[in-house]
Amino acid sequence: MKIDNGKISASQFMFAVACFIQASTLLTAFFISVTKQDSWIVSIFGFLIGMIFLWIYTALMKNFPNKNLVEINDLVFGPVIGKIFSFIYIYFFLTLSALNLKDMGDFVGIAIMPDTPTIVILVSFMCICAWAVRGGIEIVTRYSLFFTFTTSFIIIVTFFLAFNDIDFNNFLPIFNQPFMKYLQGTHIISTIPFGEIVVFLMVTPNIEIPKNKIGKYFTLGFAIGGISLILIILRDIAVLGNVITLFTFPSFETLRMIRLSSTLGRMEVLFAVILITLMFFKISFLYYVSVLVISQIFKLNSHKNIVIGVGIIIIIYSTNLYYSMIQHMEHGSNITPFQWLIYEFLLPLITLTVAKIRKISSSEEGN
Repeated sequence: MKIDNGKISASQFMFAVACFIQASTLLTAFFISVTKQDSWIVSIFGFLIGMIFLWIYTALMKNFPNKNLVEINDLVFGPVIGKIFSFIYIYFFLTLSALNLKDMGDFVGIAIMPDTPTIVILVSFMCICAWAVRGGIEIVTRYSLFFTFTTSFIIIVTFFLAFNDIDFNNFLPIFNQPFMKYLQGTHIISTIPFGEIVVFLMVTPNIEIPKNKIGKYFTLGFAIGGISLILIILRDIAVLGNVITLFTFPSFETLRMIRLSSTLGRMEVLFAVILITLMFFKISFLYYVSVLVISQIFKLNSHKNIVIGVGIIIIIYSTNLYYSMIQHMEHGSNITPFQWLIYEFLLPLITLTVAKIRKISSSEEGN
């Protein structure tokens, strides 16, 4: 049963993936605190590991081009076990939504509006996201191309503007840390954010693209987003050096150092605007997917009726996740990557393996 009949083009899908990954700029501190000046190295390793995740998701989308994740679970495991798998994903999607909303609220509260109560920021932001979610997948992804190109342009421009502040010695020494640090950093970035693109399995039926080209556009979107993230990390390390580990929002501090002239500065404002825009996209997409999976499991005719209710749950959830940014950073560096591996790698791999063993595909179901 299709809850949302909206359709998105191949390019919208590609740029939605890219934009989703680009929106994870706030999360770089999770692994930068572990691998310091070598974080650009583990970001490349994480990108390569993420390609394995991508292959699993692409294989599922090709095998079930007219099914979303809930329908795939029911088809592969049957209605009972399939529903158990889907209920597990409800927790994952809601948690992702709440975590990203909290990240956005913390950023705005600390860097832009320190005197504004966090709950006011969260509620105001979620009201805008709710409008997009009610509009469906077409509204949620409509401006993904614009967001992606704007972000990419700003990344390139700030590289040039920060040139006088760049010190290539900040990358030294290379490979001077224990092996386990590199393993931990790679694990973090491969699951946060690259593995999070598992959420796109929920919108497979809404993509107007031949199944033999799904891999191409998925990979291109992944590459654009991944390269953008790696470039941001390279820029921040080149400018900040090892003091990068002292900041919760490294990119914000990097752009604080850029001044176009003695009278024209405040480049961090530009970063803040584009980051909030990207977070609007990512949170709206996660919010939409959370609403969609709940509607699908409970066989609702429309997702619109539960948008406000789910939004309230996400807001309440986000305000009770962590007591401080330090606790959030600690959890994101040491615990969350292991939890996310279950939802992003283990469950999809089990689903794909069982489908291959049982030789199940949506085409065999008459779809």
